[in-house]
Amino acid sequence: MPHADTEALGLLEESERLLRAILLGVGMQLRSLELERCRLLRDGSLGDDIRQLQLSATLLSVWGLMGFWRQSMSAGDSCEQSLGSASLIIGLMRLMRQLAPKSQETAAQDVLQLAEPLD
Repeated sequence: MPHADTEALGLLEESERLLRAILLGVGMQLRSLELERCRLLRDGSLGDDIRQLQLSATLLSVWGLMGFWRQSMSAGDSCEQSLGSASLIIGLMRLMRQLAPKSQETAAQDVLQLAEPLD
C-alpha cells in the first residue's frame, strides 16, 4: 500500500474516532436534558449527577473538536481552519461555563442587585 493511502486511511480512522466521541457527547447531552426535565418537573432541583454528565459530554465533544481543529490546521485550508477554530472556541466557552456555573449565577445576581433602586 503506498504511503499516501496509509496516511489517508489513518486520517479517516482518526476522523471516525473523533466523530464517535462527538456523537457520544451529544447523546450524553440529550440524556442530561431528559434527566434535568424530569428532576425539574418533580422537585425543581438540579443534581450534581446531571452536572457531571453534562461536563463529561462537553469534554468528549471538545476533545473531538480539538482533533478536527488539529486536522484542519495541518490541511492548510483557511476556510476549514476558521470553521474549526470557531467550533472549538464555542465548545471551550461551553466548557468554561459548566466549570463555573455558580460564579456566573452570582455575577448575574450582583448585576440585578446593582440595577435595583436604592431606598
